[in-house]
Amino acid sequence: MPWSDEKLKQIVAQYTPVLHLHHKERYLPCSVEWYLERSQLWHVDALDERMPTKRTLVLDKGQVNVKDLLEVQVKYPQWQLHLEIQPAARSGMPQSELEKVPLYVAVKEVMTKGGTVEAVEIDYCTFYAYNGPYTVGCSPLGLGVKAGSHDGDWEHFTVRLDAEAAHMVGCYYNAHRPQDGQWLPADKMAKTATGQPIAFVALGAHGLYTGPGVHRRAWCAVNEHCSKKGLVWSSQHCIMMEPVKQVPSRGTNLQQAFNSAATAAPVKGPAVQVDLGTVDWLQYGGNFGSIGSPHTQNFWYDKAEHPVSRTWFQRVFWHCTPPTESLLEE
Repeated sequence: MPWSDEKLKQIVAQYTPVLHLHHKERYLPCSVEWYLERSQLWHVDALDERMPTKRTLVLDKGQVNVKDLLEVQVKYPQWQLHLEIQPAARSGMPQSELEKVPLYVAVKEVMTKGGTVEAVEIDYCTFYAYNGPYTVGCSPLGLGVKAGSHDGDWEHFTVRLDAEAAHMVGCYYNAHRPQDGQWLPADKMAKTATGQPIAFVALGAHGLYTGPGVHRRAWCAVNEHCSKKGLVWSSQHCIMMEPVKQVPSRGTNLQQAFNSAATAAPVKGPAVQVDLGTVDWLQYGGNFGSIGSPHTQNFWYDKAEHPVSRTWFQRVFWHCTPPTESLLEE
């Protein structure tokens, strides 16, 4: 890594995104520790196709902590472990503590085939206790089927930086599946006075978008709604999940922005505490509700960000378009 620890802290703090929640949002973010304190640990065993799933309570509410969680995992490596939060806690941490809710950070050096650093990408990961339901279908009366709700919800927002000057080149607004997001170059993005990128969080499901309004998906049957009238989550705490890693380049459609759109960081950045190191809970290989820990989501966590944006047409009419693995020639 070409940067010292102090410079890395400064850069992570400088580009910490400011997130606008929907004014009707019921499910606020939380820390992993807060989630554990209010969860039960279950072993879920699907015996076979003809038998119902067998569930065994391993640790009850109030007994779940990182140490015991990892001990169970080591003792019973074949078990399928699920952390299920108590329904009363699905609303997340209190509104008054919103600024204290951390963003979990992964920093990646994006490497060329020649072994040089093409760029640095910072994934800012958000965690919610609960992913609210979608309204599937549309009608003038607002009727539809509720679907898609689940405990545990990880989302992420990626900042791409010039590796030498640490200027922001652009950002990727991830919306659920990695291939469903959108890149914006730095000169086209909404930013705060201190240069932090601004993103808008979809109601209930928490995907990240470039602006407020209705974002249409899947034949307009599963639309997402963003607002600038709700709470503003400007986190004062970033926690790196593990040391900086190197990942192969997948190419980028922001190449021209390196010279034209990269913007220098302001002299004084935001007051964000950044913790370096490795978090112990990252070793947990089971599920937070229905969703795996970030490091188990190898379709994005151990890769450079998805290299292209999903077009409006693809989001609405061609939702099953496979991801673009790379823009580079083999």
